[in-house]
Amino acid sequence: MKNKYLTPANFWQERDFGTKISATFEFLGAHWRTLGKCLVYFVLPFTLLMGIGLGFFTNSMFNQMGGAMATKRSGWHSTVSTTTSSSPFGMFSFGGMALAFVAGMLAFLLLTGTVFGYLRARLRLPADQPVTPADVWAELKARMGRMVLVIVLLGVGYMAVSFGALMLVGLLAGVGGSGAGALVGFPLVFALIAYLAVTLSLFFPVLWLEDNSLVGTLGRCFQLIRGRWWATFGLIAVIGIIQVMLAIVFVVPQYAVMFGKMLRVPGLDSDLVGVLAQCIYAAGLIFTYTIPLLAVAFQYFHLAEQKEGVGLRLLVNELGQSQAMPAAQSSHYQPDDEGEY
Repeated sequence: MKNKYLTPANFWQERDFGTKISATFEFLGAHWRTLGKCLVYFVLPFTLLMGIGLGFFTNSMFNQMGGAMATKRSGWHSTVSTTTSSSPFGMFSFGGMALAFVAGMLAFLLLTGTVFGYLRARLRLPADQPVTPADVWAELKARMGRMVLVIVLLGVGYMAVSFGALMLVGLLAGVGGSGAGALVGFPLVFALIAYLAVTLSLFFPVLWLEDNSLVGTLGRCFQLIRGRWWATFGLIAVIGIIQVMLAIVFVVPQYAVMFGKMLRVPGLDSDLVGVLAQCIYAAGLIFTYTIPLLAVAFQYFHLAEQKEGVGLRLLVNELGQSQAMPAAQSSHYQPDDEGEY
């Protein structure tokens, strides 16, 4: 019998490597309608803005590439500038990239909040009550300001650590007077960044599901990851490969437009088709990232259960609750009735 993931005890369980991956897809299979509706409400608008921004930028770039190829084929009678200026999107090239960056950050922020807000609502609500967008919005509204602050602080922290580590590598290279220091330093920098990235992958599950402070959440991540870093890294690596393989499908329209513009294929060289292709790509990239987020959430549940037995305590508490009378023993049956089988 498949797990429907309707009660807290369904989530806080110890799982092996393969079971965490299967649990991710089982959850998606059980909740794709309600979770998908929430993603459409909260994430899709900014995802489409991201696609429009990418469309402005790539149309200009692909038009220049197509103009260059046309120039080679027909000599210097046609110019790249003519091709570029004929596109109504050419003037928005760099503005489109800025729009794609801002909208992409907001889409990722809302994706993370929607996924973990959905999980939080599912854990809070009775098993027979489905999660609605209103339930997820209540979770999002209460924590969105803190989420923005977290992303800013994490970004600044990553840049500070990376810059400091690179400065240390430069110092080692300068003191050694050769490249030996850099050869030793660069692997150390990479290892440090990888360690922090895997450890902090638990940050959002802890922040959302435990309602901890920012400092407390950081400490909790290091506590949970202790002795389980390699297992967490392996899960992220495998689920990341799965996500990339799925996202590749949504890249196909983008390459079709690129070759259509370069080869002047009617229809495919349209700028509107180019924007549509980028919207498809952005939607595929953002929405498939739901898979790694859920996989990390199940890793959090596994680690919390392994170290603290949260799910076991929930099951013990459920044993003490009164259970509904089976239908066959309902009071409307007489002693000589057969009941229901």
